[in-house]
Amino acid sequence: MNLSLFAEHDGPEISMSPLIDCVFLLLIFFLVSSMTKVKSKEIPVDLPASEAAVKLRPTDKQSVIGLDAEGRFYWNGQPCTTNFLLEQLRELCIADPGRRIRIDMDRSTPFGRFAEVMDACQFYNLSNIGISTNEQPVLRQQTAF
Repeated sequence: MNLSLFAEHDGPEISMSPLIDCVFLLLIFFLVSSMTKVKSKEIPVDLPASEAAVKLRPTDKQSVIGLDAEGRFYWNGQPCTTNFLLEQLRELCIADPGRRIRIDMDRSTPFGRFAEVMDACQFYNLSNIGISTNEQPVLRQQTAF
């Protein structure tokens, strides 16, 4: 009786652990890179300053209404007409009434244009509204003795 300690069909093996490590690293890379991408909805406006503003992280799950210095409207960073803005607010009211709306308004925008936006939001029962501002440093007065 002849016993063989080594199988005759053993050949070179490929280790799977480095391949699995590479796949996990790629997975982590793509997860992290996809989470940090937020669509830019900014328009060039001179925001008013505020000391008491609450900072919120930008997200794709908000709609942005912009008002420039001349009172022109923007919807998510794109110029639009008043009718288009009202149509978008109506669709937002139907699809997601709790969606956050951010208003980016230039400090020299006529107040009447801002009132139009707020009236439209109230008409469509949209209440999750915030106004974007710049952070203003707290100025302390020096007193001389």
